[in-house]
Amino acid sequence: MERKRVHLIANAHLDPVWLWRWEEGCAEALSTFRTAADLLETYEEFKFNHNEAILYEWVKDNDKELFERIKELVKKGRWEIIGGWYLQPDCNMPAGESMVRNIMLGRQFFKDNFDACPTTAVNFDSFGHSKGLVQIMRLAGYDTYLVFRPDQKNYDFPDADFIWEGLGGYEITVHRSDEGYNSIWGQAADELSTFLEKRTQEEVTLFLWGVGDHGGGPTREDLNDFRELIEKHEYEIIHSTPHAYFADLQEKNPELYRVNRSLNPVAPGCYTSQIRVKQKHRQLENDIYEAEKMASAAAILYNRPYHQDIFAEAVKSLVFAQFHDALPGTGTKLVEEDTLRLLEHGLELMSREKINAAIALASGEPGVVSDTSTIMIYNPHPFDIRGDFECEVGLPKQNWSKDFMYPEVNFKGTRIPTQGEKECSNFGIDWRKKVVVHTTLKASSMNRMDVYFKPLEKRPVFDDIISSDYYNFKNQNMSVKINVRTGLLDEYTVDGRNYLGAHSFTLRMTDDTYNSWGFGDNSTACQRDFQLLTPHEGSYFSGLRNAVIPSVRIIEDGEVRTVIEAVFGLCHSTAYIRYKLPKKGTAFEVEVMVQFNEKEQNLKLMLYTPVGDNVSVQGQIMFGREEIKTNGQEEVAQKWTMVSDKDTNQSLLVINNGTYGLSYKDKQLGITLLRAAGYAAADDVAGKALMEKQYAPRMEQGERLYSFVVDGGMTHIIEERADNQALVFNEKPYAFAYCPPGTGVKKDGFLKLDNTAIVVSAIKKAEKSDNFVLRLYESTGKEQETIVEIGELRIGKKVGFHPFEIKTFVINLQNEELEETSIIEGM
Repeated sequence: MERKRVHLIANAHLDPVWLWRWEEGCAEALSTFRTAADLLETYEEFKFNHNEAILYEWVKDNDKELFERIKELVKKGRWEIIGGWYLQPDCNMPAGESMVRNIMLGRQFFKDNFDACPTTAVNFDSFGHSKGLVQIMRLAGYDTYLVFRPDQKNYDFPDADFIWEGLGGYEITVHRSDEGYNSIWGQAADELSTFLEKRTQEEVTLFLWGVGDHGGGPTREDLNDFRELIEKHEYEIIHSTPHAYFADLQEKNPELYRVNRSLNPVAPGCYTSQIRVKQKHRQLENDIYEAEKMASAAAILYNRPYHQDIFAEAVKSLVFAQFHDALPGTGTKLVEEDTLRLLEHGLELMSREKINAAIALASGEPGVVSDTSTIMIYNPHPFDIRGDFECEVGLPKQNWSKDFMYPEVNFKGTRIPTQGEKECSNFGIDWRKKVVVHTTLKASSMNRMDVYFKPLEKRPVFDDIISSDYYNFKNQNMSVKINVRTGLLDEYTVDGRNYLGAHSFTLRMTDDTYNSWGFGDNSTACQRDFQLLTPHEGSYFSGLRNAVIPSVRIIEDGEVRTVIEAVFGLCHSTAYIRYKLPKKGTAFEVEVMVQFNEKEQNLKLMLYTPVGDNVSVQGQIMFGREEIKTNGQEEVAQKWTMVSDKDTNQSLLVINNGTYGLSYKDKQLGITLLRAAGYAAADDVAGKALMEKQYAPRMEQGERLYSFVVDGGMTHIIEERADNQALVFNEKPYAFAYCPPGTGVKKDGFLKLDNTAIVVSAIKKAEKSDNFVLRLYESTGKEQETIVEIGELRIGKKVGFHPFEIKTFVINLQNEELEETSIIEGM
């Protein structure tokens, strides 16, 4: 009778950062890899497995002799390159394009240095896995996936091996390692024996072992113990690799359970902990992908050099920040600050690339008109955008009079709706201007606006709105009612249909856990709502020294929009909410600023949806969307969430610029803004955390700022434009003040698509050629097609898409053709 087989997978899970900073992670990588190489030379039966290109990079940079030893061991089949990604990221919050970059960085490194291209992806320690990953992994050349989380108790089936069905009809074989990914020093053989007692029904199984988290990996004690166990055990126990295990599994057990959902939730506190890191991460994502679009257009249209090395450095900053203890907010405060610094580094690099590309894209614009200032707005998206746009600009001459100079804007020779709003500075000269316009920006084009100024006796002021219970705002398409007594929104209608109910945008604080990974039970915990401040309290919070004003007030009004501000407080915390209500359109923006000073609480922004009982809630995931549970459970989504009434075919879309956690129950959508948990805080064998008798910092103490767009409409319309609408809000058109020299030749727009359901994930220079790469995906889950036009290259091609399909093209500059290619360049 054939013996049951156990594949021993020796590894050394090493968090580059967690309870330590990256410098210590680097040092430990050197030590761990050196130990593994020594053991491989002593134990001839032993095989070692490791992934994460960043660790190998550190070895290559700091110990070339060790790196060469590893290369030889890989050639001999003793050291197995597994996973093949740059690092093990969070697998829910990064955009689909970010996951492609992570995989591409790892693939390129291992191919160039080891001629290795693993087919088993590995994310042992990530806190859940988005369903959108399946298509990405399959297109990147993976057919199997090795995970630990969620653990067995979070599944409704016992099988450790299963088929994971993803978007676009793709699927991948997954092994869930219920034993974990680590073993305690010197106890691996005992742990294996206990593990096998629970695996008597399996013909083939896998066992991960090796000291981990802070590295360490295999030990001599464990290898000696395994020698003894292998000799006497009834099972065939072999030192092996993940690839060998999956091959064996397929031969012995081809029929597996099927799972068609994201592998979530796991550690739902991670969807919100250290919100500053999440917001900066989203900002860098936005800036990289927008800067790439701009730099590509500048290179192709105006032959401006594309700085591949600078973009590569920014992408590495982004990908490192996505590590599964950095982006989820489970590292120490030092790790939080290091991650923010790294993200700021990438943002600084991209700020330079964007302005340089923008100046090139302004070529051919006429010189400045006398007595005007000039605003340029580049639309990086492949379709026209209609909306409100803002930019700060200086007067053509300093204003030393007491007049207030009010802006008016001409666009394409026609005056457009314009208003001046409070500028960022507070200097005692009327000089800087925040100009807000309503117009349509041409697709993938530079849009030039001439700003004229007319003198007023003083800066505009607005009447108080305390004489009635509501402030009623209406434009041609929508109406909004702001309750003057509460500062909350009580009604939002579009074309006569209601999409938000009373008390919407309540700030609700709930008792939470100090655990960085956890999330308190909002259904049983104490909840308190922020209340409108009294006029005296609100005026003090607002910084007014010589006046007392209402706590709900109009702070801006004009041809473009009305801005209502309301100020709130609770316990030791304060906040403002600004409703930015446009004079045209159906969508409005909400800005929330919180000065938070509470501990072990979470804060949600509550929206009340007047839908029926037949409701559907969806959230954006990597290259697609997925249903969200409506039982109040904390869930994760990316740039947008949509609540739909299936009976009336109405949908409410809420777009964010850097929040991920949310919940929905009883017609209430709760967007989680922050958690004031401890840093890297969790109870374990040493007892309860945060019991020391000294000050211990908590997350999110101080000022935090959030922005949202809210839009309502018929479901089929909202569904089609949700992804691109969210992209426009995140990758905003690039506005800057500029005095063009009046030289050069103006070119037509760069890229155009005629279907808003098709989204541009990336336009960038190819990694190893002078061509460019265009990546698109279908966002609605329907059969679609679009015409891709690149006018300067005379490219016009109709492209069809299956539901949620990702397609990658090379823009061949020599042949002026669009050629479909692999999602991972060079594969």
